[in-house]
Amino acid sequence: MLDIQKRIGVIERLLQEDTDQSLTYAALECRLTLEYLCYERFKLTYSYLSQDDLKNWVPKDVVKQVSEDVDDNIDKEFTLSISTQPTDGKNFKTKEDFEALEYVALGTQSALNLNIVHSLWHGVSNVALHLPIPNISSGDLTIYQNKERIKKKVQSVIDFLRPITGNLLMAGSLGEVFSFDCFICGMTIKRPVKKLVSPSVVNCVNPKCDESYLLEPSETEKNVDITRRIFKFECIGCKRDLEVPGKIFRELRFNQQLNIVCSSCQSTLELVMRPLMKLVEDKNSHNEQNQMDA
Repeated sequence: MLDIQKRIGVIERLLQEDTDQSLTYAALECRLTLEYLCYERFKLTYSYLSQDDLKNWVPKDVVKQVSEDVDDNIDKEFTLSISTQPTDGKNFKTKEDFEALEYVALGTQSALNLNIVHSLWHGVSNVALHLPIPNISSGDLTIYQNKERIKKKVQSVIDFLRPITGNLLMAGSLGEVFSFDCFICGMTIKRPVKKLVSPSVVNCVNPKCDESYLLEPSETEKNVDITRRIFKFECIGCKRDLEVPGKIFRELRFNQQLNIVCSSCQSTLELVMRPLMKLVEDKNSHNEQNQMDA
């Protein structure tokens, strides 16, 4: 877990040097610290979310997606406590029965205001870590930006970080979990059942595996239908069906080539990413023709 006070010390020492270079480095240290705060919470959900599942790499959006897909409490403050009394043989029926026990706190997770994180993360970048694009009215180009603006924004980050005193991070599903093993590499893929209310695409959490799956809530049973996302091609050499993970094509560009070796006849096939055109039937014209025929 990140030592917040140590990070504040690093940033404050750079502020005290008060040079163009030290202030720029202070802004960079601020940005890295904010990213770390977000990514360490994402890291706790490695068994639930692959990097390929992420819709955006911006730190705020990463934590927001963890909250939406895995754990609602990932950015909230809470304290974890454990009972000091043995519970064996006791019959607990109500919430009040549990609350009547004596507890000792194990740790507290600090809240993480994602909107503020996002604003500060962008702010230190804008005032120190990017050169403005020149225009006809711009003066001379400079490597380092306005010192006062940098100091003000860096101080805002310090003020945000200082109250973060939690000593615990915890993530995962506290409810029922749906899990299955990847059909190819065998890695276990998990999702909280309460999050599987609509069809969703999940990727294998193994970074070396290209498999992805469509998960659809079953209407007839309390279960989830799993469909492997693949494209099938017929081998020109032996007519055997070849299965290619759909995720591979996501990165291909126009006219880019993908070579596939048939495991049966060892033929090498070339797949080329190119546009496909088809005629779309005009439904209105079709309906008018049916009415005339009637």
